[in-house]
Amino acid sequence: MSILYVGDQGASLVKRGDRIEVRKMGKTIQWVHAFKVNQVVVMGNVSLSPVMIGYLLTEGIDTVFMSVHGKYRGRLISQFGKNIELRRAQFRKMDDAEFRLDTAKRILAGKLANSRTLLRRLNQRTGLEPVIEKLHRIRLLSGRIEEMESIEALMGVEGRAAVEYFQGLGQLISGDGFIFEGRNRRPPRDPVNALLSLGYTLLANAVQTQVNVVGLDPYLGCLHAVDYGRPSLALDLMEEFRPVLVDSLVMHMINRKEIRLTDFYYPEEKEPAAYDFAEAETPKEGYPVLLTHQGMRKFITRFERKLNGRVMYVPTGKRLTYRDVCLEQVRLCARCIQGNGEYVPYPMK
Repeated sequence: MSILYVGDQGASLVKRGDRIEVRKMGKTIQWVHAFKVNQVVVMGNVSLSPVMIGYLLTEGIDTVFMSVHGKYRGRLISQFGKNIELRRAQFRKMDDAEFRLDTAKRILAGKLANSRTLLRRLNQRTGLEPVIEKLHRIRLLSGRIEEMESIEALMGVEGRAAVEYFQGLGQLISGDGFIFEGRNRRPPRDPVNALLSLGYTLLANAVQTQVNVVGLDPYLGCLHAVDYGRPSLALDLMEEFRPVLVDSLVMHMINRKEIRLTDFYYPEEKEPAAYDFAEAETPKEGYPVLLTHQGMRKFITRFERKLNGRVMYVPTGKRLTYRDVCLEQVRLCARCIQGNGEYVPYPMK
């Protein structure tokens, strides 16, 4: 089972027999057996035929809509989770300040542990002293987590650790011409941040899909504040996977020169032909730097491969894909909400 990404502007998605086809200018440019698809991600100006929409709803195939630049816009879901008792338990637990704070601490501790693991791994060959210093500072901040008495204080620790972490990553980038001085977003202002933002959007989508599968409400979490339209629980549960699935991939692709500066362009430059059909309501002037169509396809392909990579998942003693590991972690969260144990984040191997 896999995700079908469709990003060819002006294309249409149709159902023909047992196949899902991507058609453009009267020709089939891509197709896949329908039974192999468990999610469809549509990026930009891509149309879906009525038969295709009916099939997606009937089969319960989660369909996500993103802008041509990779910004999340919404999703088509056939039915919301039917387990009302689980969601009632979730609402009760999230009103329990002690439970929220304890779980938020565990989530943040897991994220910082995985952040340190990635930095150490990337710094093994070079042994850069500034990176070692960053690791030391993140460890000290991790040690302060238990002292925090509020979610706001925890977020302060997270913010300071993030500054140290991203500065450390910046010192470990060796790709030609890539400069990374820290995290910026909405919109990202350099190629590295553009990759991180796209990766985090894809990761949030993957985790929210599993939250929907389990039947939890994605909009009510612990660490991230509840806000209109913010999938707080999905954002909570993706934290431990940021270094594992996105940051490591971005660093790998840049340092191994799998992605280059030529895979990006700037608004003042001539827009690539791949975006001739881009939706008019998303002005490119709002983005200082953008991935080309080829660059985005390259990154999404590698991200999907990463999600399908297998790793030993200790709680089950089995080798699972990272996608299934995400699902197991959401199930673990559901069990904690129902009063069965405490949440334990996934540790990066």
